[in-house]
Amino acid sequence: MKAVSFRVSGICSCEGSIVEKRLKRLKGVDSFTLSMVTNRLSVAYDPAVVSAEDIEKEVAKAGAKTARA
Repeated sequence: MKAVSFRVSGICSCEGSIVEKRLKRLKGVDSFTLSMVTNRLSVAYDPAVVSAEDIEKEVAKAGAKTARA
């Protein structure tokens, strides 16, 4: 298992729920926390199944921008 953290911008609470749904469906993601207060996303994932770039792409599809923290 590997972990990565992102700063997330351009997201409101409704888009936050979309991000959560997308990450729940993404194979290889073990767990995640999304804080709308601190604009941080932390993800534990299996690098043999999914990459940090794949995670960023899913977040972008929900309308948010990410930068690795």
